[in-house]
Amino acid sequence: MAHEPTISDSDFAEAPAVRRPEKAVSRRAVVAGAIGNFVEWYDFVLYGASATILARVFFPSADPQAALIATFATFGVAFVARPFGAVVLGNLGDRAGRRNVLAAVVLAMSVGTAAIALLPSYAQIGMGAPLLLLVIRALQGFTAGGEFGGSATFIVEYAPPGRRGRYGSWQMATVGLGSAAATATVLLFSSVLDDAQLHSWGWRIPFALALPLGAIGLYLRMKLEETPEYQHVSDLRHAMDSKPSMPVAEAMRRHGKQILLGAAIVTGGTVTTYVFHNYIPAYLNSERGVPLPVALGGTLIGLLVYSAANLLWGRLSDRFGRKPFIIGGALCLLILTYPIFKIAQSGTLAAVALSQALFGIFAAGVMGMVPTLLSELFPTTVRMSALSVAYTLANALFGGTAPLVVAWLVSTTGTENIVVVYCAAAMLFTLIGACVVRETAREPMADT
Repeated sequence: MAHEPTISDSDFAEAPAVRRPEKAVSRRAVVAGAIGNFVEWYDFVLYGASATILARVFFPSADPQAALIATFATFGVAFVARPFGAVVLGNLGDRAGRRNVLAAVVLAMSVGTAAIALLPSYAQIGMGAPLLLLVIRALQGFTAGGEFGGSATFIVEYAPPGRRGRYGSWQMATVGLGSAAATATVLLFSSVLDDAQLHSWGWRIPFALALPLGAIGLYLRMKLEETPEYQHVSDLRHAMDSKPSMPVAEAMRRHGKQILLGAAIVTGGTVTTYVFHNYIPAYLNSERGVPLPVALGGTLIGLLVYSAANLLWGRLSDRFGRKPFIIGGALCLLILTYPIFKIAQSGTLAAVALSQALFGIFAAGVMGMVPTLLSELFPTTVRMSALSVAYTLANALFGGTAPLVVAWLVSTTGTENIVVVYCAAAMLFTLIGACVVRETAREPMADT
């Protein structure tokens, strides 16, 4: 039986070098890659920032805490669906190319977010309303499973040599900017509309705004070609008449340890990020009586600091390496999460802003390295699959469920400080993973 030609390491060694694009093209790739991430986080943080509003629209209950828990449970469903999207879309991105998959993903995410704006409320159709919301969130989670890994791969593969940390940091900076945009939008509408207007129709407008954002992302992504690294692999496959195998299976077989290490590193960062950016504003408003504009306004300031810190640490990591920032950020959060949380509980705008800004500075040391480090851990042939699985595994098991878990823990134990314990436990995973993983900053990107 004839065997299908395969590509070996020696084939790559004998092949021509990767053709590097002009700087202007690389910069456009950053924008095109990051905008989908912006839309994704606009969506997810919009849901979290609107949690107290959505709880009344879709989960009316005499117990506000029970309604909030139900809202965060629906929030977490999207993350349960993410690994399935990571496997399917990551595999497709490694087999057929990054660009088209990312274009489809950004369109699907924006349409799904806009669809939430059209949903009837519980008062209109009863249990059908939260069930429809659940279905949309699950579909969004599936498509988002391919977004982070795909856009991180896209951006880092376009980065010039010696600037992968700088380029990759834009991935997490747009997490902060998308989160800030969502928070600012909810803050604006909750400030200018009265309570009746906000809960009847005002909450819908921020969700509808995702559609034009997605259209812009689709346009920008379709204007670019495939990444240089992927094109290099594709050209060699074409020359050898070789078809790619099942990349996601290959990734798990050959790079299972690196996938688990990547997931461990992401765990602490994603848990604390969702707790501080999603749970804390809702907690301050529903449990501590802090006005929603104050809770969201302080969070907005913190998110802008988080975005700037990601860019700074990413740039410096090209010089000093990725591990020092991950380990340093994790240690700072282990030590300082409790005082940062207590500052937020003061409930003033200044206190919430200071709390969120301090958190953002340290959290960026961890999460700002994730897109670049994970891209550098895996070869081109399986990079999108492996990165997507590692990232979404941590998010599905711990990150997306964090607001639900801490809300339930606080309700069950009656102890607010359990939030700090949960965050610290998650951060231990990051610290251990960062100590074990190899430094990748000065290694060339592998092809196979």
